[in-house]
Amino acid sequence: MSLKACKMFSLDFHTQIHRLRLLALATGLVLVLLHQLGGTLNPVIDYVFFGLFIILAGIPHGALDHLVEEKSLAGERKSFSMVRFLVKYIAIILAYAALWFITPALSLLVFLLISAWHFGESDMQPAPLHGLWKVTQMLLGSLVLFFILMREPAYTGDLIARITRGSALATSAWQWAASHAAIVYGALAVALFLAGFSAQRVQPRRWRLSKWVYFSLVLALAYFLPLLPAFALYFGGWHALNTFGHIAGFLGHEKSFWSLWRSSMPFTLLSVVFLGAIALIWSGRFSHIDPLPILFIFIAVITLPHLLVMQKMFSR
Repeated sequence: MSLKACKMFSLDFHTQIHRLRLLALATGLVLVLLHQLGGTLNPVIDYVFFGLFIILAGIPHGALDHLVEEKSLAGERKSFSMVRFLVKYIAIILAYAALWFITPALSLLVFLLISAWHFGESDMQPAPLHGLWKVTQMLLGSLVLFFILMREPAYTGDLIARITRGSALATSAWQWAASHAAIVYGALAVALFLAGFSAQRVQPRRWRLSKWVYFSLVLALAYFLPLLPAFALYFGGWHALNTFGHIAGFLGHEKSFWSLWRSSMPFTLLSVVFLGAIALIWSGRFSHIDPLPILFIFIAVITLPHLLVMQKMFSR
């Protein structure tokens, strides 16, 4: 393929990503208007919004981990085995699930830390590997995560109590953070500015303005949404689409967005079927058990191996 054709192919991919971002923004804007102008909104609409963004973008971006791992190993001149990859992936999931069973409060802290790191690392790419940039990424992710959790502080507090089996430490820590939100926001923002300024002085990096404009618009819309759709808009409409672009570049821009998206379908469908089966079993035999902690823990335990795969990609 000629260099000109390669550039056109890459441009097509990023044009598709750009259009999907605009579609996500437009959908988010419609939901914001429904919430702000339509009075009390049927919660089903929020759940549908959440489900669509998670199933169509959130899960698929993680369902490409095997391709990323295969490419990473190829760069290290190592062979890739799907069986070995799955065994390792599932082992990490089971180990983290066991930690949730033993100490949910500590597991929640781990999840919040790795989520903040993963969001910041992915959002601020491509970034130099200098330690100051790593600190900046962690602070950015922490600020975004706290912003999303603060969309419904009371609901977040209830969720924390349910998933930690009523941990007084976890609950009181969130209550303090929520009641002193201005201090938390201010501390994170100042630390982010100082770390970013220092990182830029030590190892400069030029950023595209359009990227951060879109990022700001996503968070601006999320501000007017409840917790679940706010998270879905950020996670599906920004984080997942961003990561699709990073993965495409890592894999060599060999496919269009939709070709790459279709490559994620086997594991995406497997995840959806698994969740559907769990929901069916729960509704039939275990409906007396609170399903939200189970769903949250499922998301948490699959995040850890995904983060490790992505971190290897970003470190190259």
